[in-house]
Amino acid sequence: MRQYLYEEEEPNPELNMRRRLTIATAEDNIPDDIEELPPLDDEEYSEEEIEIEEEIEVEMSDIEESDDNVAINASYMPETFEQLSAMYRSKMETKTEPKAESKFERKPQSEPEPEPEHEPDPDPEPTTATDIYVEYEDGDIEDYEHDEIDEEEISDEEEDEISDVDDAELMSRLEAKYGRLPAKEFESDPDSDDPSWTQIKPKNPTGAKAEEVADDLFEQELHKANAEMINENPAKALRAFNILTHTYAHKPTAHLSRAQALERMADTRRSNQLLQEAIESYKRYLAFGELITNQSEFRIASERCIQHLRFLGHTHQVFSIHELLIERYPDEAQLRNQLSLSYLMSNNLAKVQHVAGETLKRWPNNSVAQLHFGLAVKQLTGDYARALPYLEFAIQSQEAGTQEAYFYLALGETLQRLGRHTEAWQLHQSGVDKKFFLSVHQRSLYNEPGLKAKPFWQLTETGIAPQLEQLQHNWRAIRNEALSLLNKHGNFQPEAEHLRDTGNWQQYELFSQGKRLHANCQRAPITCALLAKLPAFTTCHRGQVKFSAMQALTHVWPHCGPTNCRLRAHLTLLAPEPHLTSLRVADQQRTWKAGELFIFDDSFEHEVWHNGTQLRLVLILDFWHPDLSESQRRNLSPI
Repeated sequence: MRQYLYEEEEPNPELNMRRRLTIATAEDNIPDDIEELPPLDDEEYSEEEIEIEEEIEVEMSDIEESDDNVAINASYMPETFEQLSAMYRSKMETKTEPKAESKFERKPQSEPEPEPEHEPDPDPEPTTATDIYVEYEDGDIEDYEHDEIDEEEISDEEEDEISDVDDAELMSRLEAKYGRLPAKEFESDPDSDDPSWTQIKPKNPTGAKAEEVADDLFEQELHKANAEMINENPAKALRAFNILTHTYAHKPTAHLSRAQALERMADTRRSNQLLQEAIESYKRYLAFGELITNQSEFRIASERCIQHLRFLGHTHQVFSIHELLIERYPDEAQLRNQLSLSYLMSNNLAKVQHVAGETLKRWPNNSVAQLHFGLAVKQLTGDYARALPYLEFAIQSQEAGTQEAYFYLALGETLQRLGRHTEAWQLHQSGVDKKFFLSVHQRSLYNEPGLKAKPFWQLTETGIAPQLEQLQHNWRAIRNEALSLLNKHGNFQPEAEHLRDTGNWQQYELFSQGKRLHANCQRAPITCALLAKLPAFTTCHRGQVKFSAMQALTHVWPHCGPTNCRLRAHLTLLAPEPHLTSLRVADQQRTWKAGELFIFDDSFEHEVWHNGTQLRLVLILDFWHPDLSESQRRNLSPI
C-alpha cells in the first residue's frame, strides 16, 4: 500500500481513498520517526468524499470516548471503503431513530465535555452486548447480538423501511461513482425507474407452453435422425441420436431410436461391439418402466434386448427384463416360458424346474412348460421315467417352442437310458428329417457344413501327424506324471455331464477352450511343457486336453459331442485289460493298448464299457477338423 511513496508516478485513486479512510486504533504501534504523509490537495477530493470524511471525523470523536465503541473497534477493523461505509451507516441509523424498545439499539450519548487526557482504564467495565459483524460475499454485513441476550424480531415495516433507505443510499453512491444507468433503447423495454418493475421477465416460454415447444423440437430432431437412417447414412444418424440422448435424456424414445440404429449398424457390419451398445441403449429405454405408455414398443424392445443378450452369451443379464415383461403382462404363459428358457440356457436347472412348475399350476397343458419341467427333472434327478411323459407330450404337440434339436436330443437320450432303443432310433430319424441332425449317428448341435464325417480317422488324415507322434514318443513320461497326480487325493474330479451310468470316471483338465489352466499345469509340468510346443492341441477353443481315469465296472451312456468342428485323439497311458474294455463309435468298436494312439470323431454317438478290474488311463486331446480353414477356426465361438 505504501509502495507509491517511493515512486514518482501519481498514486492510484483507490489507494488514495484507502489511505484517507484507514483508521488507526490505540493498539497499533506506530513509530514516531515515520515520515508524515503529505496532505492531499482539496482538488483531489470529490464533494461526496469531503462530506463523508467530515461526518466520519465527528463519529470518530464519539468513538474515541466510548468504552463500548473501543471494544467494538478493537474487535473489528474496517479495511475497505465499503466496510467502513456500512459500519458508519449502521451507527447513523442508531442515532437517527427514536428511542426504541428493541434491545439491539444503543442509547444515544450526550456530547461529552472536554476532559483532560488520561490513560484509559486497563480493565473497563464489560459491556452487556458485543456486536459481531459478519461480511458476506456480496458485501452485506449482518449485525448479531451476543447469544446471552434474548433476540427480538424486527417488524416487517421496520425491515422494509431499513431496506428502502439502504437501497436508496446505495443507488445514490453507485450513481455518483459510475453515473446513471443508460436510458432504455426501445419503448417496449421495461423502465428501471418504474416502481412496478421488480424483476426481469423471462424471455423464454414457461410451463406447459415451454414443454410443448421442447417436444416439437425433439420430434423435429428425431425425424432428421431417422431420415439419415433411411438415407443409409448410419454414421450421421448415430451422431444425431447421440446428441438426442444427451440433450433429451428424459425422453424414452430417444434411447429407443438410438438402440434401433445401433442394432441395424451391428447387423450390417457384423459387429458385436455395436450390438453391445444397442443393448445398453435398450436397457436405458426399458429403465423408464411405467413411464413408457406404448405397450407394443415396450414389448418389442424387451424381446429384442433379450434376444441380443442371449446371442452374446450374457444370459445372466436377461432375467430382470423377463420380470418386467411378466409384471406388465401377468396372464401370458409365453412370457414365463421365455424366462424358464433363459434359465435353461444359463444351466440353472433348479430355477427352470421352479418357474416351469409354477407355470404348470396355472396352465397344466402348456407344452413348453411341460418340456422345460421334464428337462429339469431329467438333468437334476436322473429320474428318466418321471421326465419321459413331460418330454413326449411336448415333442408330440409340435407346438412352437418345442421343436428344437436340443429337445429331440434330450428325449432320445431319455428313451435310450430307459432301454427303449427302437423308439429312440425313430425319434432320431425324425430329427434328421427336420434337419436337426447330420445323421442318425451324428447328432452334434454346433456344426459347420461340408466337413468330412466318419467315426474313426487315420493318423495321416489329420494334418498334424508329427505333433501326435511327438506326444506318442513321450507317453511313458506323461503316464508317470498322470499316475502321480492320480495318487494324490483331490486332483482328479468326477465327470460332471451326467454321462456315467455305473462305476467311477474321473478327469483332470489341462486346457479348456484353448486356454491353459495354470494351476493344473503347474502340477503337470512335463506334459504341459510338451503341449506348449504343440499348438494344434492348445489353440482349439472348441475342445479340451485332459487326463481320463476310468475304474473297473464303469459304463458310459451313449452320447454325442457338441460339434463336428473337432476330432479327438486318445493316447493310451495304462490299459492292462484291453479285452475287457471297449469304445463304440456309431457302429464301430475299438479298445485301448498302452502306448498306442487312435483318433475318432466324437460328434458321432459313442459309448464306453470297462468290464475289467484295473484302472484304464488315457490322455484326451481335441484338435481342429482338418477341413476347416484358418479363418473359420478364428471366428468359431468357443465350446
